[in-house]
Amino acid sequence: MKLKKKIPWVLFAITALFMTAIFSLKYRHQFYQKYINWNNSAEIVMFGDSHTANGKWNSTINQNPVLKLGWGGYTSEMLVDKISLSVPFKPKYVFILCGGNDIYQDSFTVENTLNNLKLMADTLKNSSITPVFQKLMYQHKNPKFNTTIDSINNALTNYCLKEQIDLLDIGKDMYDSTGLKASLTIDNLHLNKKGYAIWSKAINNYLNSY
Repeated sequence: MKLKKKIPWVLFAITALFMTAIFSLKYRHQFYQKYINWNNSAEIVMFGDSHTANGKWNSTINQNPVLKLGWGGYTSEMLVDKISLSVPFKPKYVFILCGGNDIYQDSFTVENTLNNLKLMADTLKNSSITPVFQKLMYQHKNPKFNTTIDSINNALTNYCLKEQIDLLDIGKDMYDSTGLKASLTIDNLHLNKKGYAIWSKAINNYLNSY
């Protein structure tokens, strides 16, 4: 009788442990980000708009910890004031990707976007942090948008060459004749898990080269 009474409690304990494990796995990225914020230290910062915000970088980038600073819908002008948030964590690298949302603004010019990116790089360099820019990515079946992206990327390339700042072409293996491959996007704009795997591989290859 005593054994029978103990069995439900054993099953309850096992079930509780199982549910805790599932919950921890599901929200491990959020927990890790909270830990990084608490510890106030990060080896790498991924910085930008929704493309960055949607990534699970601590699972895909080999050199942890990775702090994610991403805000959906933000333009480069809105992100200029946010770049300083990375400084207290004293990262070795800050990978920057933003500017695509600028295109939808009435005041958009390539020059303004580039000036905002320059300000971000200056803020980091003044704090002895290495900025690493990433070329802006195409959309799927949006040639007008993609042509504008080319204009920004060309200006960014010239700037990075002049200032000897590293620039990664993270999208080069994600494109076909339609722009961003349909198999890599959830909505013609944002990446799916396969897309993030390609992006993370580019980051890891860069980090492994140093």
